[in-house]
Formats: sequence, structure tokens, C-alpha cells
Amino acid sequence: MLIFVSFFLLSQLVIIFFSSMLQRSYTDKSIEEKLLSVQNQCSILGNQILVYKFTIETSQDNLSAEIDQLANSWQGRILVIDPKYQIVKDTYTIDQGNYMVYDEVFRIMRGEKDRNIRMLDDYAEIIVPIVNADKVIHGAMIATVSLQDIVDTNEHIATQVRVLHVLFSLLSLIAAFIISKISVRGIEKLSGQLSELSEGHLDNININVYFDELTELTDSYNALIDKMRVTEESRQEFVSNVSHELKTPITSMKVLADSLLMQEDVPSEMYREFMSDMVEEIDRETKIINDLLTLVKTDKKSAELNIEPVNINALLELLLKRIKPLAAKRNIEVVFESFREVIAEIDEVKLSLAFSNLIENAVKYNNDGGNVHVSLNADHKFFYVKVQDNGVGIPEECQAQIFERFYRVDKARSRETGGTGLGLAITRNAILMHKGAIKLYSEPGEGTTFTVRIPLKRVS
Repeated sequence: MLIFVSFFLLSQLVIIFFSSMLQRSYTDKSIEEKLLSVQNQCSILGNQILVYKFTIETSQDNLSAEIDQLANSWQGRILVIDPKYQIVKDTYTIDQGNYMVYDEVFRIMRGEKDRNIRMLDDYAEIIVPIVNADKVIHGAMIATVSLQDIVDTNEHIATQVRVLHVLFSLLSLIAAFIISKISVRGIEKLSGQLSELSEGHLDNININVYFDELTELTDSYNALIDKMRVTEESRQEFVSNVSHELKTPITSMKVLADSLLMQEDVPSEMYREFMSDMVEEIDRETKIINDLLTLVKTDKKSAELNIEPVNINALLELLLKRIKPLAAKRNIEVVFESFREVIAEIDEVKLSLAFSNLIENAVKYNNDGGNVHVSLNADHKFFYVKVQDNGVGIPEECQAQIFERFYRVDKARSRETGGTGLGLAITRNAILMHKGAIKLYSEPGEGTTFTVRIPLKRVS
């Protein structure tokens, strides 16, 4: 309804504006052309008057009658003034013989103006000089001209304009109705789709629209639906993975417990072995839960960061000191290379967890006797941490999903190493919280390189 009313009112304003402008333009143009014609005819009469030296009444060519006839054709009045400011001809004969005392006539006679025009209701008064061939002024003529013909024509045009106004109003009414229906059709469908969205239906909208703005709105809506669908699929997959990961240790413990209950006089060695396996499953369950809690904490957009200046060199050296015993068991060499001392404003706990996950993965998924190279560098704005190994590598088709929750390239090996599939998701979240970035380069069988970039100063 608002579109309909707005379009109709706008069209009415446009019609009124242009009709008024056209009428005014016609009136001004008509008056200007008529006065120019009067001025030209007065100039011709002026030449004849000069020939008879202002003896109009006694001229042999009956000049007086000609002036009377011209005044009648204009439905007006003509006054002829000689050099002494005496009125030698008045078509009304009222002021003939009198002297003209009129400021505008004085200005015309002195050559200050080439003509003077004054509008008087339905009449126009024009004063022009009488000049000879040398442009010397010898007198003046005052012509009063009726504008009634222009007024009548203007009223006729106004009547026609009103008729056209009514016709155009009807057309604009129909156009406003059609345009509002076309535009509202898409909006109504979009509104209905939003209502379905509130009920949980994630369907794209396909409508034929005739406005770029509505097309952009529809495209934005469909893009939002696609993102929501991906988010929903990710949520369902996450819930499914969480359920599976939490259920697996419980199932193993139940099998072990049932095995013990089904047997009588279980040997102490077997009892101890089964209980040891159950403890391992409990530890595994605890690790999954702890990683889930950590992921939730780092996944919040508004998670708080305890920012403070930290020596990144010392932080990495401490992390490597903790991980080296794990690497030594498999004869893996861990090397740290620092190009300069780096002090950065970070949350030490969260970034320690991120770097620790990267270095531990480089050790866990390496070959026995391999090596891990950790380097630190910085420029004026960022510091860079690179973790490189020469282990098993990551297939190209898996690299895009490596940061997803519970995603494992080699599930069997991940379970052997105690992985939960949450480490890299936690790492990425911690880095993103610091407005940083992480990149991956890997070749199967040759190794993997993770490069982390973090701002030196806290980015708000």
C-alpha cells in the first residue's frame, strides 16, 4: 500500500510541476513575441512620422488613420511624443496636445534605455524611441496592447491541461497499482519464506523480480540460507561426532565390566588387566571432555583474553622443553631457531595451547628418527611461528578439512596416539581470537609445515 501511494503521489507532483512549468513558459514566450512585434511595428511607424516631421494629422498619406487602425488591431492605445515632449497623437484623443511628464519617457528620450515595458493586468505598455537613420532620438511612442488573446489561449490550454492531468492521473494510478503489485509480490513471498525460516525450514527462495534492489535482497537471503544450512549440517555433524566419541570409551568400559561380571573366580592378573584398560578408557573420556570444554571456551566470539606482554622466545623454548622427552622416545630431533627476540601482547595460556598442539602433532605424526623444526621471526607489525616436520604429511584432499572438529586424516593412528580430533580446531580458534592467521603446506610422505602469523600489538 505504501509503494502504491508513494508512486501515485510522486507522479502527481511530477504532472503538476511540468504542466505549471509549460503553461508559464508558453505565457512568457507569447507575451515576449507579441511585444517584439509591437516594437517592430512602432519602429516602422516612427520612420514615417519622421518623414512628416511629426505633422501626423496633416500628412498626405493619412498617417493618423493608419495609427488608429493599428491601435484598434491591438485593442489598445498609441501616443506619439515629439522632441518637445508634446503628445502630437493620441488614438483616444484624450491627451492630444498636452505635454508628457513621465520619468520613463525622459529616460527613453535621453537614450538611457532602448525600450521600457510595464505589465498592467490584461495589458502591456511599451515605450520605444523614434530614431532616424543616424540613431538620433527625435521622439517616443507609447503603445498599450491588450493581452486578452494570450489570456484566452492560456485558459484554453489550462482546460486541456486539466483534461490531460486527469488522463495521466488515471494512467499513473494504473501504473502505481501494477508496480506495487509486482514489487509487493516478491516482498510477500520473501516475507512468507522468512516465516517458514522461523519454523525451521531452510529452503532457498526463487522468485521472478523486476527490481535490482529486490534481486540483491533475494540473493542475500539465499546466501544467508546457504550459510545457515552449512552451520546446521556442521552442528548436526558435531553433535554426532561428540556422541560417538563420548560413547566409544563408555562402550569399551561396559564390555570390560560385563566380561568380568560374567566370569566367576576371575584371576587377579586378568582383573588387574581389565581394570587397567578401563582406567585408560576413563582417561580417554576425560581428555575428550577437557578438549571439548577448551574448544567451547575458545569458540566464543566474545571470549575474554588476558593480554599481557610476553617473551615469545622464552614461551616457545619452555614448550619445546616439555615436548622433547616425548620426541626422544622415538628418536625425533626437535630444533628451535629464533631470528630475533620477540615481545608481543598476547594471552599466554591460549597461545601456549595453540603452539603446543602444533608441536605435539609434528612429533606424534612424524616418523621414528625424524625431525621437527620450529622457527620464530617478526617484522614491524607481526610475529611468525613456523612448525615444520618431515613426517607422514597430509593428503591434498584432506587439507581443507584439517581444522574441522573431530576430523582425522588417519583415524587408526589418531587413536593410537591418543588424539581426539579437536587439537587443530582449538589451535585455529585461539589464533583467530588474537586476530591472527594460520596456513598449512603439506606433501604426503614429505612432511607438513604450519605457519602462524600474530599481531605484535593487541588488535581491538
